[in-house]
Amino acid sequence: MKFGLGRTFAAIGIVAALGLTSACSTAVSTGSTGSTDAATSAAREPVSDLKIAIVLSGPVTDNDFNQVGYEAAEAAGEAVGAEVAFAESVDDANAERTILIIAHSFSFGDAALAVAADYPDVVIMAGTAESNAENVGIYENPDYQGAYLAGMLAAGVATDGTVGWVSAIQTPNLLANLHAYEAGAEDINPDVTVLHSFIGSFYDPPKAKEAALAQIEKGAEVLSAQTVGTIDGAIAGDALAIGALTDQNFLGEDNVLTSVLWDITPLFTDIATAVQDGTWTNKTWSYGIAEGSIGLADFHGLDSNVPEDVMTEVLEREAEIKAGDFEVPYDVTTVD
Repeated sequence: MKFGLGRTFAAIGIVAALGLTSACSTAVSTGSTGSTDAATSAAREPVSDLKIAIVLSGPVTDNDFNQVGYEAAEAAGEAVGAEVAFAESVDDANAERTILIIAHSFSFGDAALAVAADYPDVVIMAGTAESNAENVGIYENPDYQGAYLAGMLAAGVATDGTVGWVSAIQTPNLLANLHAYEAGAEDINPDVTVLHSFIGSFYDPPKAKEAALAQIEKGAEVLSAQTVGTIDGAIAGDALAIGALTDQNFLGEDNVLTSVLWDITPLFTDIATAVQDGTWTNKTWSYGIAEGSIGLADFHGLDSNVPEDVMTEVLEREAEIKAGDFEVPYDVTTVD
């Protein structure tokens, strides 16, 4: 169920208005949540009439990050019987009725913390924030696990040993994705060359296309498309691409080899259930390959481009990650 966006909610307004922030770090570890600043979780009472609002930094039809979040919130609401509202690139929601707010952007963490104390009865879940509060929890996108597999595929397909990666801004999550992609590529070909570009914006398709074409001109045969427009560049440059977050083959049926999927419906549903039954805590929630939230999309017949031995190695590595027998390195070192 959906409910309308009513009075301006100060938390949402501040979150949406703050814009983009870039958190820089040089830490390297093998786990993604150990260094998060922690606050004591406030005791919660069960909620019988849960209302959910999700705040998005872009349109719900982007076939990318925002659509993934929106659809997961809708599915979670349906699963637990909660009403759902969303704000796409706007700054209002219903303050009086909202119990759970999902701040679905890398850049919303500071804003969520800034207003949390004013709304102690509201649970705020901030995507990939660096610290929490009594009523602010954190959820992560461990798609770096899938990026490792994408790197393996890219290096296995690239006959001349050069692959590319195009994304937005040097946030910890995207840096982790880049370095995992590099590590996966080196797993297949230790001598691989991995080109990377940060275009400086979360949404600038022409600039992403330009960056993709520049990498193709330098010899990249396969690109990881971490921002909208990269696939357009791959098509124009007659290269292969690996999509992100949703199955993006429809954007280039002959060019999108596969995509790294992020299904956060199970995570949002579990969070909503915990708020409902009063067991929610302000921990860091992270659902990856082991939980079935990260994985590879269908190849739509393009797996014929992947050597059989490479595909075998990729599937074996995925199984090892799922079983806990292999841990993808988590590296958020900034790059030039």
